[in-house]
Amino acid sequence: MKALIAYDGSETADCALEYALNFRKSIDKYFVIYIIPQIIGTTPTYDTYVPESMFEDQRKKGEEIIERAKKLVSNESVDLEFEIVDSGTKTVAHKAVEVAEEKGVDIIITGSRNLKGLSKIILGSVSSEIIKLSSVPVLVCSTNACKLK
Repeated sequence: MKALIAYDGSETADCALEYALNFRKSIDKYFVIYIIPQIIGTTPTYDTYVPESMFEDQRKKGEEIIERAKKLVSNESVDLEFEIVDSGTKTVAHKAVEVAEEKGVDIIITGSRNLKGLSKIILGSVSSEIIKLSSVPVLVCSTNACKLK
């Protein structure tokens, strides 16, 4: 069995990663991915210049986030593969599901920030979108579940 952990360096992402390791007897391989979000929405109605430095900054942030994940599980003896993925023109959720399909995973594990109101409208809910798009089960660790550890 293989699992994809969508990891963004947040408290609930840490929780999701740690919780995923509880299944080490069933899961043979873990893919821990950080997805670089779209810098700007793309539509055919406008043309936008994005400086290369913005892409470099996003990549550097991704490297820092993956290093955080590696430190979190450094004492674990499981098969972990870490990867930074550029979302391109896709949403983070679409890209997570695409990568899960490419890797042939059996489950996606992610955290949820439990956004509400205007924050949820503006920022959206990546975990909710992954659930809608995924053809494999999705386990979502909420901020409340993390506090129970």
